[in-house]
Amino acid sequence: GGASAGRVQPRARRLASARVGVMFESVTETVSAFVGSALGGPPPRGLPALHPVARLSPRVVRVLGGNPGAFTLQGTNAYLIGTGPRRWLLDTGEGKPAFVANLRAAMTAEGVTELEGILLTHWHLDHVGGVAHARRLARELSANDKNEKERRPLIAYKRVRRDKGETAIDLDRLRSEPNVDARVALAETFRAYGEIRDGDVFDSVPGATLRALFTPGHTEDHVCFVLEEEGAIFAGDCVLNGNTAVFENLVAYSRSLETMRAELERAKEKALENSASADEKSSPPVGRLYPSHGDVICDGVRKLEQYARHRETRDSMFRAALVENWRSRPERGGVTISELTRSVYRDTVSPLVLFTACERIAAQHLKKLVEEGRVIREERKRRNAFFALVPRRIVELAPSLFAETRFRPAPAEMTAAT
Repeated sequence: GGASAGRVQPRARRLASARVGVMFESVTETVSAFVGSALGGPPPRGLPALHPVARLSPRVVRVLGGNPGAFTLQGTNAYLIGTGPRRWLLDTGEGKPAFVANLRAAMTAEGVTELEGILLTHWHLDHVGGVAHARRLARELSANDKNEKERRPLIAYKRVRRDKGETAIDLDRLRSEPNVDARVALAETFRAYGEIRDGDVFDSVPGATLRALFTPGHTEDHVCFVLEEEGAIFAGDCVLNGNTAVFENLVAYSRSLETMRAELERAKEKALENSASADEKSSPPVGRLYPSHGDVICDGVRKLEQYARHRETRDSMFRAALVENWRSRPERGGVTISELTRSVYRDTVSPLVLFTACERIAAQHLKKLVEEGRVIREERKRRNAFFALVPRRIVELAPSLFAETRFRPAPAEMTAAT
């Protein structure tokens, strides 16, 4: 008995550790979302007001998340997709009461009695926070809810990010489970998702064929969805209408923008071919982007090209700022990320945006420039009277606390700038 208990204990510890990790991620995201919405300030000026519920095409209805702010613009967009009483829901906002009310109004107005499933673009709380709320509402409105034999789990699909406490649903086990309550429990476990892979097709509702397009960069799990019938793409947070996007990895993000541009061109051509015999009066123009923040983008290819040029412009601005600083104050040994961020973005954004989103953007640009050999990264002792008084033995115990990372242009970059 003792040996058996000894074998079980490590697994129990791992499970407990995993639960704590999931709880930590959940609390972290909740706090982050609160700070962003409460302290981030209002949406940027000049954005058009968006109706809480808007039909954008015969098969796309936008539902606002009720969470406007500096980062989310008019709020996170969710979309009902399809043409019949059963449709896909793409993204779910933060789960605010306003989102639930808007989704209820949209489903009622469109005659939607059932959700086929929930598609999620990525792991951020303002996209996945309303999953449980959407499920409860769908059950309430479902025409089949009274019939236990026809009741089925409402699966949320996304590219699973295990480092954020997410798990993949065992779909084979789910299909073979005879008990209704057990199926629902398997499918609707907190942070459990049906795994999405690049190229997966979701075509089980009338009027909509959605194809998953893996687009890492904003986050490493980010997925867009091509709407084949319209030659359009649900862009998630890769492209916003009213601001630029932040990203975890600039190199991957730049590649994803090019992937989206090529896929949108292909989808436009295919949609135009397929619509030759259809009633064009009832079809929206092809080539749209449906972003997760901001209004619909009618010329998606143009917007994607603008985004690519913007990143190139920012790259040039960072390089120019590094060169100017080195020329004027070489004794400083370069600049920190915070100093460079202030130099490039000063007076253009709020302090919170400056020291959160903009610093992350600057860090990614610097990482790319270092990898390209255009910028040199150096760890230097902090230039501060207090740190000069700290004994060497203490510094050796925790060197990272007493050093700072500074960046300066490579010699070839200085030569090119002359």
